[in-house]
Amino acid sequence: MLKNHYGPWKANGNPEIFLPSESWLNHPFLFESAGIKPSFLPYFSSKTKAFDFVSFSEAIKSLPAQSVVLLQSGAQNPTGCDPSPDQWRELASIFSQRGHLAFFDAAYPGFASGDIDTDLEGVRLFAEQEIPLVFVSTYGKSFGLYSERVGILSILAPSEEVGKRIERHMKLLARAESGAPPDFGSMIIESVLSDDTLERQWRQEVRHMADQLKSRRIALREGLEKLQTPGDWRHITDQSGMFSYVGLSVEQVTLLRNKHHVYLQDSGRISIAGLNKFNIDYTARSISAVVKATTPQ
Repeated sequence: MLKNHYGPWKANGNPEIFLPSESWLNHPFLFESAGIKPSFLPYFSSKTKAFDFVSFSEAIKSLPAQSVVLLQSGAQNPTGCDPSPDQWRELASIFSQRGHLAFFDAAYPGFASGDIDTDLEGVRLFAEQEIPLVFVSTYGKSFGLYSERVGILSILAPSEEVGKRIERHMKLLARAESGAPPDFGSMIIESVLSDDTLERQWRQEVRHMADQLKSRRIALREGLEKLQTPGDWRHITDQSGMFSYVGLSVEQVTLLRNKHHVYLQDSGRISIAGLNKFNIDYTARSISAVVKATTPQ
């Protein structure tokens, strides 16, 4: 839909979307398969191991007016680094001034702060300021419905009539793509969210999952510090969500795999959800050994 109907793209014939340079691995592949060119913006500072807001915001300011920029709503994959509330407000101001469209990917609502509404404050802020946006979210993580892959697509429309036209168009696209998709997963979501008791229980379980992720981050950081691993490991607990950029080089990641059989991506992204009471100590010892072996004395 964006490729064929978004105003600036129709004018110049060059559909393009701007992504954080550190983003979900499938994001560029997904847009490329739709004939949309992915281009990348600086997002993460390898020096501070944190969100590089200055570089990211300046890059967005310099984009052509009415550009499309992908943002993750919270618990950013793969870095675990999100804008602060003040930074979200400044980003909203930039989007408004430049007329950009925000393409929000919300894969982990609640996994950053433990509260779903808190994790979606950035999206709500953009919507309240009537910034053009597309909102896509999966229930795979927050409802544990991986095999169902249930999600939602929402588009902020400037008027009811435009909204109706968008809805008609989306129905045609859905019909062409899948005909009649299965609705078992969506019935589960509807059952939970339409019952106050079940919704409260679900929100509590999401908070519990977020607390579990935080406790695993604390355990990993404390393990590395107890072993006197060279470097500063505060970023592990400063980051949030399912993933963390632990700050390892490709050489260190390769050594970690080959010698200790601890597996993570070349980027140094580790799955915090994959840690548990049986393997956190071993993971910390393995990372510590690799860092010590590759750190100049």
